[in-house]
Amino acid sequence: MMDGVQAPETTELKLEKLSLPSGTVLFRQGDTGDAAYILDKGKIVIFQQVEGQRVELDSIKPGEIFGEMAVIDRSERMATAVAAADSVVTRIPEPLFATKLEGTHKFVRALVAMFIKNIRSSHRIFVRRPRSFRDNIKLIRHFSFNIKRYANLMEDQPLAEEMLSVLARLEQCVGDLAEVGQRAKDKRHDHIVEDAEHSNLDLKAAMGTEGRRTL
Repeated sequence: MMDGVQAPETTELKLEKLSLPSGTVLFRQGDTGDAAYILDKGKIVIFQQVEGQRVELDSIKPGEIFGEMAVIDRSERMATAVAAADSVVTRIPEPLFATKLEGTHKFVRALVAMFIKNIRSSHRIFVRRPRSFRDNIKLIRHFSFNIKRYANLMEDQPLAEEMLSVLARLEQCVGDLAEVGQRAKDKRHDHIVEDAEHSNLDLKAAMGTEGRRTL
């Protein structure tokens, strides 16, 4: 449901045009799917929050439909949709969408349901797939952070300290690699977009208060 806008209190099966200023959140990850949408004008970005990171899944272009999966299988939204520019969408309420779908052959309905089930089960693998040089740097730091959490749970403290020492050297190397990467002409779009509170996150900062050790 669009932030700050109530869904129309009508049971009529008709389409509705919505104007979305840039930055408007049309629906959020976890919301109930009450409608599908067609983008008439502008640009809509679809993204997920995965372990504190904003991961872009798709960029919707005029003429494309989106938000339909949660309507078809009556599950919660798997992602957030936000207007990346001033946009106009056509809202297709769930009852109308269901009526149109019921009018198709049962084989087609079963095929669509199977596709959606496969997409929902595989999207977590997809969103972790790096695209750009920057994405790979972020993933190295993410994996390093996970290893550091493991080290802080080890009972063998000398071995844990040795592991943390190696990770500290790794972080220095990754930082050097990231600096070199800034000079590389990598024009590929990032899949993994860090929120402001996670930017410039080094290993020591990432530990927070969870069993931090002094390096």
